[in-house]
Amino acid sequence: MDQRSGSAYATELSRQQQRLWEVERLVRGSALLHTGIALRLDGMLDEKGLSRAVSTVFRRHELLDTSFRADGETLILGPAEHHEPRVLHRPDLTADRAEHLDEIRRAAATAHAEIFPLTGEPLARATLTVLGDDSAVLLLTFHRLVMDLFSLHQVVTDLQDAYLRSPAEPPAPADRYSQILASREHRRPRDWEFWRTELSGFPTPWIGERRPEPGWLPDGAELRIPLDPDLTRLLRANARDARCTPTVFVTAAAARRVLERSGAADLVLATMSANRMNSDAVGPLAQAVVVRVGPSAPLGDEGVLAQVRRGLREGMAHQGVEFEEIVDLLTDTMGVARDDLAPLSVSVTDDSWRSSVAGLAFTPFDLEADDQGEGQDEEGAGPVVRPSQLDVELNLSGAQPQLVLTYDRRCFGEEWCEHFAADLLTDLATGRH
Repeated sequence: MDQRSGSAYATELSRQQQRLWEVERLVRGSALLHTGIALRLDGMLDEKGLSRAVSTVFRRHELLDTSFRADGETLILGPAEHHEPRVLHRPDLTADRAEHLDEIRRAAATAHAEIFPLTGEPLARATLTVLGDDSAVLLLTFHRLVMDLFSLHQVVTDLQDAYLRSPAEPPAPADRYSQILASREHRRPRDWEFWRTELSGFPTPWIGERRPEPGWLPDGAELRIPLDPDLTRLLRANARDARCTPTVFVTAAAARRVLERSGAADLVLATMSANRMNSDAVGPLAQAVVVRVGPSAPLGDEGVLAQVRRGLREGMAHQGVEFEEIVDLLTDTMGVARDDLAPLSVSVTDDSWRSSVAGLAFTPFDLEADDQGEGQDEEGAGPVVRPSQLDVELNLSGAQPQLVLTYDRRCFGEEWCEHFAADLLTDLATGRH
């Protein structure tokens, strides 16, 4: 507790933050562990009001109101000293001319790559660039020690709310990150027993076209399929008919197709959990939830959809044990090869950032130029994926809906993935599960 201001701040690192800190020490001087979002603001902008809103949001959340200071290999946490968001006026630029867009993207990328020095400041910053066409770009940058994707969504939601409030109207207190961690720790023994029972007897699956040889390196590839915007409507309607969420519906459809096409007996898959059932806390809380499906899985005779629905519900209720610890449980004590664990990862996303706040429109700003080969190395290699991994991302954005399969081409051939994608889209459109 900061005795000067009375505000609470984090006092110790969670297990996940400890792992991130180990990575940070290895990659120090790079922006590898940075995350954030760029928002385009169109409308009558109140610069002071926006600056106040950003500061209010940063002070509302425990981790964003915590300073981080590196002392050798130790990271020390303490009370934060906040600074006003940086504001840059660029009347010479507009957001709609191609050459200006490139310059805005370069400037935003440079600001995003600026290293947090870890000398006692918060790991959150904001930069506002006011353009010459009554628009602006707000860049929010965070270190992953304090932020995950779902927390980022919470920050944007808070920002919109804070911008509407008067200076004398304080925001509602946010849930404390440390309190959630303490709650997780309290239920760890019970959760450990659940996972030992849930995953007992898990067979080693063979779901790829061929097994990788020892010592091989991941050879990632991507398959991107644009989607008809009507598919979003069909998916939501079919999920309602199945009395589940779109995430459950997509996860079940993908799992069923992998089981069918591979002939695997059981499958342990992973899908993202926001852990937001009773919390608006910000921090690296989201993790992959493990779900077991197949004939040998719990409730195996009730179908894949029932298994996924139950697995997600129970998995989120037993997150006192984190994903990497479950991996260790399977690999160290159950004899499952790490390369065979969670070969299918599923995520369903929807651009829900768009909104209008008192006439000011918040929309995501694309920082990547369409004609740039970003995300690849100098030799043009594709994404690096884990061994045996097939990652399914269904983006339901109204602007550019698409299905993205990221896969290891040494375990999944292109033809296999094309047929899998076609089957999956047919299931989502027709309501089969």
